[in-house]
Amino acid sequence: MQCAVEIFARRGIGRAGHAEIAELANVSVATVFNYFNTREDLVDAVLSEVEQTMLNLVEQTYPTDENAITAVQHHLSALVELAYSNSDVIHIWLEWSSSVREDVWPRFSAVMAKINQQIGESIQAGFDSKEISSALNALQAAQAINAGLYLAVQMINRPDSPERQEVVDFLNDFVLSLLRPPGK
Repeated sequence: MQCAVEIFARRGIGRAGHAEIAELANVSVATVFNYFNTREDLVDAVLSEVEQTMLNLVEQTYPTDENAITAVQHHLSALVELAYSNSDVIHIWLEWSSSVREDVWPRFSAVMAKINQQIGESIQAGFDSKEISSALNALQAAQAINAGLYLAVQMINRPDSPERQEVVDFLNDFVLSLLRPPGK
């Protein structure tokens, strides 16, 4: 699966195929077809891997007992770590987020709805407890928080290659511009 993820990150969802994966894995194309009978099966398996990675990350960073700002900051910090340590997953995620083709877009939209709901519930709990306020409602804030990933990836891939902590600090400031303690 790792070879498939690497090839999809390199070649793209629409172009990656069995032959490139076989070459990277140093196996025959027939062997890859044994695991993924069709191109659709291959795409489905890779997107499932990316989907699970992103959903697991959200589930791990939004515990019910943590305040909203801390949870959001942990989430974005974990995304930055993933972008540095497993950039292939992030590259596929970003491409998927802009692939509005009918064969992949509905699935991405459903995954994003789950992620936004979980983030939004944490933010709403922060609103309800008066821990935070915002000009945005909880769902809008969740969507803005998710936009932070795009900002982080742009920063990480700049020619000057900022350190992880610089990216995390920027995202924390971004969060505090969206979600703030009441009266600030």
